[in-house]
Amino acid sequence: MQVTEARQAAFEVLWRVETEEAYASHLLASSRYGHLSPEDHSLAQELTLGVLRWRAQLDFLIERHAGRRLSKLDLAVIIALRLGLYQLNFLARIPPHAAINESVKLVKEKKLQSAAPFVNAVLRAAQRAGREEANAAIGSIADPLARLSIETSHPAWLLERWVRRFGVDEAHALAIANNTTPRAAFRFNPLRQDETQTRAWLFEHGIGMRASALAPQAAVIESGTLSAHSEPVQKGWIYLQGEASQLVAHLAAVNLNSSAQHLKALDLCAAPGSKTTQMASLLPADALIVAADLHLHRLRLTREIAARLNVSHLDFIQLDATRPLPFTEPGNFDTVLVDAPCSGLGTLQPHPEIKWRMSAQKIRELAALQRQMLVNAASQVRAGGLLTYAVCTTEPEEGEEVIAWFRSQHSEYRDLTRERLIELGLDPTPLLTSSHGARTFTHRQGVESFFVCVLWKRR
Repeated sequence: MQVTEARQAAFEVLWRVETEEAYASHLLASSRYGHLSPEDHSLAQELTLGVLRWRAQLDFLIERHAGRRLSKLDLAVIIALRLGLYQLNFLARIPPHAAINESVKLVKEKKLQSAAPFVNAVLRAAQRAGREEANAAIGSIADPLARLSIETSHPAWLLERWVRRFGVDEAHALAIANNTTPRAAFRFNPLRQDETQTRAWLFEHGIGMRASALAPQAAVIESGTLSAHSEPVQKGWIYLQGEASQLVAHLAAVNLNSSAQHLKALDLCAAPGSKTTQMASLLPADALIVAADLHLHRLRLTREIAARLNVSHLDFIQLDATRPLPFTEPGNFDTVLVDAPCSGLGTLQPHPEIKWRMSAQKIRELAALQRQMLVNAASQVRAGGLLTYAVCTTEPEEGEEVIAWFRSQHSEYRDLTRERLIELGLDPTPLLTSSHGARTFTHRQGVESFFVCVLWKRR
């Protein structure tokens, strides 16, 4: 018998994540898996992201029941065991015999016939032990940080940072929140269809929603499923976008339409275009919006998204934001957004593989790039204009410390984040940091962990 399509897809995606540093959610959303039924696609996604979220704990249990180190096992065997163990320990609705048999079939399909009895033995040992024994084994780990790492399935170096900043309980809460499915949010796009008609379609298809408490005009799905292949998404009636991401675009554009005519806006790291196209919807129709990015293929994607959303007043330019910008005159833009490349540690709900790839050294390297981008962006802000800096990370080196360094070099900029939040009708108190800008956290606001700071250039 063949492996079920859902488990075959999950194995393929996990293999590519490990061998190509691909992103699971991007692969699952590709046309390669468009043929899967909604049920199979949902299971493939659950298995893939579940394994990535709980990888450290699954590997701990593999070594416990196998009696050998992971380094001694083939990657295909490891992935098959992770899939089987995830189903046994986290998915009560799947019969244990199905979880075990499918993993055995996977290794056979991968031409590892000799490993099939081993996979079967390890998974049956895990089934006999049960979840209670697994929890007891984790609880018996002597080192508190190592125990927290396995319990929450996060790397110890990252947890150590969070424990220092927040304490053990909140570090634990943040890590566990990262291991949950993110709530889906979107924004309506009246450039393609009237919001009333879109709401009617959503109601007819069983999509329940509520207004976001964080981002103006954002909607949060409370019931039903709205996939990337659904009609409203494909036709551009709505755009799927996280609440914190939407908040950033509002902060960069809020109240600008009353300050000048023929506004000029620059999104320095525009791809894939979420915030760029949203800024375009918030600014006047006669505004000039320049969408810049390092990679040409990502700019093409931004152009495709803009076309789907019927956003026409965008100019595209390929550039390296870490180098002097190729504009003829400095101080030419009313608002500049730097949604800088970052560690991505604030997006572990949809992208759990990031926590296994990131390191403290990479964070330091990224912070150096972010500082340079911010300096270059500042050269393009007119007096009285806005400079908005955003990163989807939990780490202060990429957020507060970048802004502190920048303001020590550029005293003409004032932190205007509090005022902007108030203008949006938000209570700034739970969002503002103790130094610069504002933060959201997955365990506090239930959204991506973002840092954003709005800077105003004195006249």
